[in-house]
Amino acid sequence: MNWLADHFERLTLDEAHEGYLLGRGAKEETIQRLCIKTWQPLPEPAPNDLFQDRYSPSWGEGVGERLKGWVLWPLYSPRGQVIGFAGREGTKKNITRFLLPEAGWQPVFTGLTPEVMARIYAGGDIYIVEGIFDLFPLEWAIPDKDVVLGSERARLTFKHIEFLRRHARRPAQRVYMVYDNDETGHKGVHDTIDETGKTKWGALRRLARVGVSALNVTYSGKDPGEVWNQGGAAAVRAAFQ
Repeated sequence: MNWLADHFERLTLDEAHEGYLLGRGAKEETIQRLCIKTWQPLPEPAPNDLFQDRYSPSWGEGVGERLKGWVLWPLYSPRGQVIGFAGREGTKKNITRFLLPEAGWQPVFTGLTPEVMARIYAGGDIYIVEGIFDLFPLEWAIPDKDVVLGSERARLTFKHIEFLRRHARRPAQRVYMVYDNDETGHKGVHDTIDETGKTKWGALRRLARVGVSALNVTYSGKDPGEVWNQGGAAAVRAAFQ
């Protein structure tokens, strides 16, 4: 276990933060599975210079003082190793992401945990959203055997594509793209033409090229989080049935 994984084991989630997450559609089971916690400084300086430079002030001790009170969740490799974390400043919209060197050759998804990998191995379908507050509500609408992963932005990286090529090619297994209903989300899913006239492939074509069956999910609303805000689980189930 690395220093970051060890520290997440010691952290807890503040009651106020838990209430906020539940209000945004998170299930208690999901909060526990994703190991979402409220950050408290490390007991000793982090053995990572980048972490110290980014999250500790010059007068600090290198223990992540700037993250105190932030809501964070670890990011896992497909084999269950903690390779970093993502999070936000409590209920504010300030966000952060930190990756360990081990993440250099790994696909980085929010929501990828050992339990989720087991469902994927069993042939569960994969729904791809942009962020964790889209992941939360969508879990109310999909079958229990399926999973939701967040790509953190409206674009699949080469490592994401390679992960899906390796793990989402079982008979009848599909990938569903559920990006936001805006220009950025549209560009992430569909082919577009840039200012030079060159076609830039979206996720659907890139996945098809590697043998993955993928579909775009159409729905009303800006994103799954907004659908949840309009009417909770019932609205999400109606929008994504």
